[in-house]
Amino acid sequence: MKNKQTVLPYSIILLATHGDVIAINHILKHFEHYMMKLSQKTLFDELGNPYVHVEPETKRVLETKLVVAILNFSLD
Repeated sequence: MKNKQTVLPYSIILLATHGDVIAINHILKHFEHYMMKLSQKTLFDELGNPYVHVEPETKRVLETKLVVAILNFSLD
């Protein structure tokens, strides 16, 4: 299976570091699957069957940390 990951364009990164909301949302969308994977938790029902649950609080914390890191990032 080929890796279909793309690199974020420099222009998007530059706009996001200057606080452009659309660019920040583009970066959040780019990392959405990765953040969902990090916030997954395997739970078991009453019969012992496993199922995957995405913790919304953990996902929100990851999104917030990414936004803070984008705004603090310096391209100088």
